[in-house]
Amino acid sequence: MNELKVKKDFTDIYTQDSPFEYLKEMDRLDYDISDSTKPLYNAIIEQLQKTLFRPVNVLDLGSSYGINSSLMKYDLTMSELNDFFLNGTEPTRKETKQFYEECTSNDNVNFYQIDISEEALKFSEEMNLCERGINVDLEAEKLNLLESFPKIDVVIATGCIGYIGYKAFSNLLKVIKNRKSNYNEFKKEYTAPIFAFSVLRMFDMKDIEKVFEMNDYSIVKSDIKPIRQRNFSDPKEKEQTISILHDMKINTEEYEDNGNFYADFYIAKSKN
Repeated sequence: MNELKVKKDFTDIYTQDSPFEYLKEMDRLDYDISDSTKPLYNAIIEQLQKTLFRPVNVLDLGSSYGINSSLMKYDLTMSELNDFFLNGTEPTRKETKQFYEECTSNDNVNFYQIDISEEALKFSEEMNLCERGINVDLEAEKLNLLESFPKIDVVIATGCIGYIGYKAFSNLLKVIKNRKSNYNEFKKEYTAPIFAFSVLRMFDMKDIEKVFEMNDYSIVKSDIKPIRQRNFSDPKEKEQTISILHDMKINTEEYEDNGNFYADFYIAKSKN
């Protein structure tokens, strides 16, 4: 069974000019994984801040409308975002900009974003949720656009793994390797970025794990409990997801059986 076909297709709501429809649908499904991953990402960033004498540069894969950066840069929650965006009529660009400007910004972290939705990235850039966004398919090899980003310290992904697979990571790690050799050429010390991401339990991580290991990274599944992502959109999504998990010999008793998607949290660090 194709795992991606099991999940409801949200393509139409990812390509709007504003996150209004996206947040409306996610609110309906009680999507709250970003609240749970926020402290996990922040812990890594805070650790790096102790040794870096500049803001930490975060690359968010599958960033959509900059939900992670909204929560982390402006210390918001999904509930606060929903209260603003879904309080009656869709807010204007001006009202949205004002909303973010009134939030306290964390200047110790800079976000860079990659997504397949140009509209979502435009929104994110306009609202200062990122320094820059790149509309690129990570599965394609044309990642030379990433060369325009500064040195990235942390790569995060919440919910896009499955949509992107081992090829995307293989391509990203090639870029990182090239950068490392360029730094070494100028006798500069290069610290490879830390990767941190949540992965729905129904997605097999074997190929992605192999890619990291082949590129001298150690990758581990965190020992924290699986993180709730959202409700299943309908009984079919639930039934097919549970069927996949049972085929993988994964116990769904305390998790998916209750009607929600759950994700594991992974961290990958360079061995060098």
